[in-house]
Amino acid sequence: MLSSVFSAETLFCLLAILAAFAVSLAATPLAGKLAAKCGCFDRPDGARKLHKEPVPYFGGLAILVGFLASTVLFSLVMLGTIPQNVAVMIVGGMSICFVGVLDDMYDMPALLKLMLQIAVSAFTAYFGGAIEYTTIFDKTIVFGAFSVPVTVLWMVLIINAVNLIDGLDGLASGVSALESFALLITSVIMGNTVCIVASAALCGAVLGFLPYNANRAVIFMGDAGSMFIGYIMACISVFGLFKAQALFSIVVPALIFALPLLDTIVAFFRRVMKGQSPFKADRSHLHHKLIDNGFSPKRSVLAIYCASAMFCVASILFMRYKLLSVLLVLLDLIFLEVLKHWKQLFDRKKKPPKETAPIEDAKRTS
Repeated sequence: MLSSVFSAETLFCLLAILAAFAVSLAATPLAGKLAAKCGCFDRPDGARKLHKEPVPYFGGLAILVGFLASTVLFSLVMLGTIPQNVAVMIVGGMSICFVGVLDDMYDMPALLKLMLQIAVSAFTAYFGGAIEYTTIFDKTIVFGAFSVPVTVLWMVLIINAVNLIDGLDGLASGVSALESFALLITSVIMGNTVCIVASAALCGAVLGFLPYNANRAVIFMGDAGSMFIGYIMACISVFGLFKAQALFSIVVPALIFALPLLDTIVAFFRRVMKGQSPFKADRSHLHHKLIDNGFSPKRSVLAIYCASAMFCVASILFMRYKLLSVLLVLLDLIFLEVLKHWKQLFDRKKKPPKETAPIEDAKRTS
């Protein structure tokens, strides 16, 4: 037991996390200074953006640098080479991060940004490997000619899911750290070294950025960071979880990314049903609902951390204890519903009943 815990692979995982953490931690202040020189700030608007002063972007560049340094180093150490999947992740990750930087600086049109996301995802599917099959409840689904479109759809969905949840200080970075750690555990169980290296590097890079991004943030990751993180996590799921045996079905990655995925899907249909563009930003995401229900930004972030952690635990339990995993997911969904309706459920008792209010007023005047 102890020998498996303190194996060489476990040691390299920890070192990969630490290396990415150290590089990202050191690079984040430099990224903030670069953003300030470029005049690239996120300015408050009093509605969706709750910070009071302009905050520099480019935190995604620090995450990118931390990830690249650790991934390249530990690919060489653990594999003796840089595999094609890792090379594709590096090229695609740098490309999607560059798209994000342009969007942070020039506010790129949503449709153009989507087309570039599709292009990078298609490159990844073609050169890195597409989702050829998956399993749902022990039934194998072979995608055949649709493998590349399915892969592109999945990757674009994850990229935008991380992007849309980035609405409060430390929210996207903390949730992404939890999800990348869950990906690391599943990759270790599967024995997929490429995914182990990438997951460990991403987890460390995001954790190195988090101290600067937590409430009150001195720098934001911007679209460069959120799209890069979403892209790398999508790559890990495509190269690892979808290509494993039936035990590791589509349910596992779906549970890991459940919270941002649910928020994104609900936002999409909500906007369409209102006759709005699905790409139009609004103030109806989960974190907005929590704030409207009386939660402070810090408590909203902590509550969402808890919900995301429960989904991640459920994804790992699903590999061996499916019933327990299902129960945990149900509890998590109930927890989220309670949070979203907190004010209606618990603040109602504080208000005097309407029929007694005039009587009480009459007593005061008499």
